[in-house]
Amino acid sequence: MIYRHERHGRHWKIILPILIMWMCILLTWLIFNLIWGIMAILLAFTLPALWDVIRDTHSWVEVWPNQIVWKSALRGDDHSDIDHVRINRRFDGSMRITLIHVNGSHSWLPPDIAPPVDIFQAALKEAGIVTERHPFSRF
Repeated sequence: MIYRHERHGRHWKIILPILIMWMCILLTWLIFNLIWGIMAILLAFTLPALWDVIRDTHSWVEVWPNQIVWKSALRGDDHSDIDHVRINRRFDGSMRITLIHVNGSHSWLPPDIAPPVDIFQAALKEAGIVTERHPFSRF
């Protein structure tokens, strides 16, 4: 194994925004007498992140010589038929990592396991996998 990147769902970078959001909604309810229905709708937006914290999802990606193995919260895969990897910066600032296979098909790494791009690109180079980096791509 050349490189491994892991993420856990139970992390302060996830818990802190959830707590801040809940406190802001509760303060708005106390100060402005917010309607229960609106409060429930606003709190519902935090439920997926709260579910990740409760389950403590574990996501990872590994780079091996001529192979990428990954496991996300919902699925995992093993690709050894990679022709090259394309790294695109999206207009929202995020990075999309596309695996281009030998037969021309492609698959994406899920955003929840996207590693730091510079380190990932160096690991891909060491593994013998060609990378293309594009500054911006279409939506």
